[in-house]
Amino acid sequence: TDPSVFTVNLMEAKPEPGLYKLSVSAQPVKTEPRLVGNLGVVLPLKVMCTVAVDSFEIGVGDSDQTTQPKFDKVLFPSKLGHVLEVDSQQKLVARFVLRDKASGKAVTVHQAFLRFEHKASNREILFVADQDPNTLGYRFDLDIGGKAQEFGQLSGVYSLHLIVGDVILSNSFSWLLADVRLKLALDASQAPSATSIYQPKPEIKHLFREPERRPPVAVSTFFTGLVAVPFLILLILWVKLGVNISNFPFSLSALGFHLGLGAIFTLFGFFWLQLNMFQTLKYLMGLGVVTFLCGNQLLARIAANRKKHSH
Repeated sequence: TDPSVFTVNLMEAKPEPGLYKLSVSAQPVKTEPRLVGNLGVVLPLKVMCTVAVDSFEIGVGDSDQTTQPKFDKVLFPSKLGHVLEVDSQQKLVARFVLRDKASGKAVTVHQAFLRFEHKASNREILFVADQDPNTLGYRFDLDIGGKAQEFGQLSGVYSLHLIVGDVILSNSFSWLLADVRLKLALDASQAPSATSIYQPKPEIKHLFREPERRPPVAVSTFFTGLVAVPFLILLILWVKLGVNISNFPFSLSALGFHLGLGAIFTLFGFFWLQLNMFQTLKYLMGLGVVTFLCGNQLLARIAANRKKHSH
């Protein structure tokens, strides 16, 4: 009744389920330049459907294919009436088709999994069901012996669920379809606790390398004296030959330079004995600046004296 409201029934065209982009344009009877954005407006459109599982069959056969699987039919959403027995020399096979309830056509979904849940430990493992591109049916072929490590070699009864989901499905579901008893290396009593991953782990204790044995005190003292021998020889030779310090300039810069240089060597000794690197660098910065300034002034004075004597 409202002339400004327009409707269209898209479902009359019976579109396939999926994601679409709907382009909408509106052209007024009289051209109005002030109307913008009314041509080619793209709107997202999702056509949803309800699916049902059709012809679900599950069976057990030998892994080496000496005998073909014997299938049991399971009606959705009921559960298989007996427990399937499977050992490590056999395989579990399932096949089914997902159909749109409205059209009856086979549907491809993004998620089709079979989930095994161990009843005693609540451990679970997921496997993907593969789709045949020709028939669009799904098939699941599981070699129990080949996947024993993924099951943790854990025997016992597993609940088998079919999980189907997609963005276009209005009834994504998880269907408990059967119980399967697997016969592997470990029984249910050996199953690790499902909450064990949340318990405190054992403390990690690091074993550091033991320090090397120190030499006896007598040996250390002997080599310390041996290192000091060249300096002692130097002092003896100075006394024997006579040291001429008459040309030593007794100025502030000369005293500062030599005292600073001696202080730096002393600082290196304390670095080896008790100071760390950061403490040493802090003291070295102050001593280095003083020694540099005094040494620069001393060298300038010596150069000036040499130039004066040369003339």
